Amino acid sequence: MTITPKGPVTASIAAGESLSAVLEGTWQASNLPAGGAVHLKVDDPTGTFANPAVEPAPAGGSFRYALAPKGVLLSGEHTGQLEITACRDAACAQTWGTPVRVDFSISITTLGEWETLNRDSTHASFVPTEFDPTRLSIAWEWDAPEVSGAVERYITRPATTSGSLVVISGGTIPDGTQRNTMFALNELDGSPRWSRRVADGITAVAPGSNGELAYLVTPGADTLITALDGRTGEVAFTYPQTTSPTAAVMAPTEDRGQLFFFAGRDGGELHAIDARTGSPLWTAPRYDLQVTTPTVGDGGHLYYRGISEIAVGDRRTGTPGYPILRRDGDMPLATEPSTVAHGSYANLIAHSFTPTRGDRLNNFNEASKQKDWSTSNYYGPYFAVGSGAVYAQRLGPARATLEAFDELTTRVLWTWSAPAADNQDRVIHNVVATRNVVFASTEEAATGRSFLWAIDAKTGQTLWRQDKGGYVVISGSRTVYVLSKSGTMLDHVRALRAR
Repeated sequence: MTITPKGPVTASIAAGESLSAVLEGTWQASNLPAGGAVHLKVDDPTGTFANPAVEPAPAGGSFRYALAPKGVLLSGEHTGQLEITACRDAACAQTWGTPVRVDFSISITTLGEWETLNRDSTHASFVPTEFDPTRLSIAWEWDAPEVSGAVERYITRPATTSGSLVVISGGTIPDGTQRNTMFALNELDGSPRWSRRVADGITAVAPGSNGELAYLVTPGADTLITALDGRTGEVAFTYPQTTSPTAAVMAPTEDRGQLFFFAGRDGGELHAIDARTGSPLWTAPRYDLQVTTPTVGDGGHLYYRGISEIAVGDRRTGTPGYPILRRDGDMPLATEPSTVAHGSYANLIAHSFTPTRGDRLNNFNEASKQKDWSTSNYYGPYFAVGSGAVYAQRLGPARATLEAFDELTTRVLWTWSAPAADNQDRVIHNVVATRNVVFASTEEAATGRSFLWAIDAKTGQTLWRQDKGGYVVISGSRTVYVLSKSGTMLDHVRALRAR
């Protein structure tokens, strides 16, 4: 008996695409006893592929099997060996010899992980993929663990690494101090991979990542950033900085192997380090201590919010450039963490508020440093930018309203409002856009009843709705995470995955 597979079996797809892998080969038998039969059995000991049914060896001496994944395959490299066995019967109780092995290698490219506030270094809250939201179902759920003596539990905005959801979960003690722990949850089933306790009384802000490492940020401690392996929790490096508990710092921004963030005693310095090793690259001063994180633009520049301006710095040296909108009076200090979004046309979009002008979105030309437009309508600070459109919470209407407008002209493309019967009077948390779907959450303020919605990005039509809206992030392997609340704070995670 001779089995000759063609190999190795290979396939390369992007996360979310259907996997198409084929095992082919030939078989040849001689001197079979009378009545002898040959069945072929294919087995994957790694569990990457579902094993095909044992079948009689095809006539003509050739075989071909279309291989399907056994379960969810996350982004990354999946390798192993398939075993092909010639059996004497359909149950494969007896064989004609030892299995023949052939290598396989499946590469699933990531969409990019959710690394910081508003996803990545563009801070556009845009994920370059498509969803059929009607196929999304709950894969697993997780509650913030109880904290002894705490008056409330909470979960911060999360980040994702390759294969893990990373959160800070903790509780507030009656004296106002916090007890925090960083958790990494397995993307497949929600089981804890590892946890790292933060010293009592030390603040831990929402984490960051570079797709592989998780960054624990602890203002008020002597170490500002602790980088941990997303799979194992092992410390990759620490970045010493003595900061005050109220320092204007938050999760860092990673771009092409570099990490950009604010540090110094009160957050008055812009730092750049190697994202993998923590080696310092440069430090530059900053002013106007807005709680934000830098945006990476075209032409080697960094942008970040200040009072009445968008500050500009060279990403290679930190050298300040001439700011955008200086002393214009239309960009005052934001009252909550916010970022500048890098748009589709070498442009920057930022939220502003003044008592006389209200909440508006402003667009700036990155090359000319000039403002191209300011919206006439009022919008919230957490919006998404992608496919030439801006998707933002419209402020003013009595019902929760989302609006899409052209990124170049502000022409309104569609307006979506929650059905009147649902009594949803506001959009909550963030807006996340993909190529075909916009995810947004709404809430009835009086009761706290909320929904998560999937809205067609082109038409503004409702495609899908689920109870319990919240803060949404999407991993590089297309798991949709929703952080919702049972009381006043976010304290529950549910992971949604396409069936």
